[in-house]
Amino acid sequence: MTNYLSPSHIQVKSMKTFLTHRLARLQKKSGCPLNFYYLLAWIILFPLAISSWEGIVPYQNAWGETASLQGKEELASISTPKGAIISAEIADTPDKRAKGLMYRPSIAPDEGMLFQFPELGYWTFWMKNTKIPLDILWLDKTGIIIHIESHVPICTRTDDHCPRYYSHKKSWQVLELKAGMAEELELLPGNQLTISVPKNHIPY
Repeated sequence: MTNYLSPSHIQVKSMKTFLTHRLARLQKKSGCPLNFYYLLAWIILFPLAISSWEGIVPYQNAWGETASLQGKEELASISTPKGAIISAEIADTPDKRAKGLMYRPSIAPDEGMLFQFPELGYWTFWMKNTKIPLDILWLDKTGIIIHIESHVPICTRTDDHCPRYYSHKKSWQVLELKAGMAEELELLPGNQLTISVPKNHIPY
């Protein structure tokens, strides 16, 4: 297995090698203790090391447990009325919405997918090529739950006759969760979900 180094790690490693050679030359010329120069190098390298850790973001999962996962800042953070946090991928383009969670072998209890649409509509879903049962929640633009389909089973048909699931009221967004999570999190129609998306996210 090859260990991956991010660009920031490569930058720190290259800078360290460069400074090591420079410090040796300075020590010979000045006669100052080498420890002094190592302290100086640490002062220079420390900000670079900190920058390489910025992608590790603490978050709280559906049971209130705190963890650190790299890349969580790229996901939508969805808070439930009981205070649980769901980290959801954002499906905001036609290709992403068409693929959804197809072919995924599993999904964690504190993860999901948030489908965002450019307009209000009767958005219909099916489970073709989806390998895991899901809960599907239709939301208005502010995150209020309009309708829930719980424990939606997978569809093994190879034709286009898998059952369709939809809300009788128009919606702006749809959230897919692992089957059973709506009940686990005590989510009901009328509940308000608080949705936070990355600052650089441009919908649609």
